[in-house]
Amino acid sequence: MRMNDKPRKQEPKGNSYPVKADQTVEEFLGRIMQGKSRTSIRQLLQKGAITADGVVLRQLTDKLKAGQTLFIGKKPDPVFPMPKGLRIIWEDKWLIVVKKETGLLTVGNESERYQTAQNYLDAYMRFKGEGECIFIVHRIDRDTSGILIFAKSEEVQFRLRTTWNESVQSRRYIAIVEGCPDEPEGTIDTWIDENKYTMVMHVTKEGKGKRAITHYKVLKTNGQFSMLALELETGRKNQIRIHMSHIGHPVAGDGKYGAHTDPCGRLCLHAQQIEFIHPMTKEVMEFTSEVPHEFKSIFSGSKK
Repeated sequence: MRMNDKPRKQEPKGNSYPVKADQTVEEFLGRIMQGKSRTSIRQLLQKGAITADGVVLRQLTDKLKAGQTLFIGKKPDPVFPMPKGLRIIWEDKWLIVVKKETGLLTVGNESERYQTAQNYLDAYMRFKGEGECIFIVHRIDRDTSGILIFAKSEEVQFRLRTTWNESVQSRRYIAIVEGCPDEPEGTIDTWIDENKYTMVMHVTKEGKGKRAITHYKVLKTNGQFSMLALELETGRKNQIRIHMSHIGHPVAGDGKYGAHTDPCGRLCLHAQQIEFIHPMTKEVMEFTSEVPHEFKSIFSGSKK
């Protein structure tokens, strides 16, 4: 199953009727709903299933005006007020897949516990009556945008986490880096570790820390900046940022790892795609998110 991050329109379920003359609701419905009892019409009114220009009608004696449009249909379900920067692009009874914007934490830390993807999705689960909390499968940096997967139960989380390397078929990131690598595509294979004093990850000698492998391909360049597609073979903390800095082409906007430019006012890293085997149905799922427009604008007018 392949999905992108574009929201799907939901068409209203029901029928619309033009009101051609001033009259009461009872008079109008008496003509268009011939054969229906007053009781069944009242039940529709009580359910909020009859509206005029978006205003819910409750009484048979309510007045209608010529030119209005009366709609009879299912009352829309309550909508959870998802915050700006987080959007659900797909869900079933086991998983939720979201698109996170830059600036939003995946999970809380010492300085921010509430404005996080996890916290908002906890509230969403309670709103739907599906549980008290969501379960984290993987995470991306606060300043990285893109696709995230959450589990609706601890069992599903455990199944996906413990089989992550086998279940994930591919993960692709898009990055804007400073300059352009000498080779149009290649593999970066190093060992990385975290400095226990500065808490900054860095490349270290073989056998120390954890091995990290990143495959890259240059998609376009203008000399000053290049857009790269990056496939992760391992999923280490800050792996892409460390590897790009290591080869002398740090991710633009990433002052922590040596960038000198900030063309988009953000870390230029986006988790664009993930393909994985569903832990319950065993179906191959693929989700793709569009490249941020600010990344594309860097190359406007470029011929490369």
